[in-house]
Amino acid sequence: MAGFAQATLLFVVALVSFTFTAQAGLLAVFGVLYLALTAACLWGAVSVLRGRDRRTLVAASAVSGVVALTGVAVGVLQGGGVGFLPALLLLLAVGAVVLLLQAPSREWFAASRDG
Repeated sequence: MAGFAQATLLFVVALVSFTFTAQAGLLAVFGVLYLALTAACLWGAVSVLRGRDRRTLVAASAVSGVVALTGVAVGVLQGGGVGFLPALLLLLAVGAVVLLLQAPSREWFAASRDG
């Protein structure tokens, strides 16, 4: 479920980035990055729910976490404090990775492949 929530938030950020591309062309690049991360999170979340593979969601969440951490760091360095959306994305990314790497998750994937 964290993968779907993460994909939804990434899609919202992509839409906002594309909305303001007329003011700053660099935001279009970030919009494309966020759309790619949205697709990867959706693909990974569906794959996890089907019991096929968790690597896609772990990788997408890790990249999303790095991007969100960068957003948090930029916000703090600019004196704006910690933004709500980057902090929430970071929390979801870390949560997804931690949950997917726990032993019960590994056992579930091993059992679903055997059956």
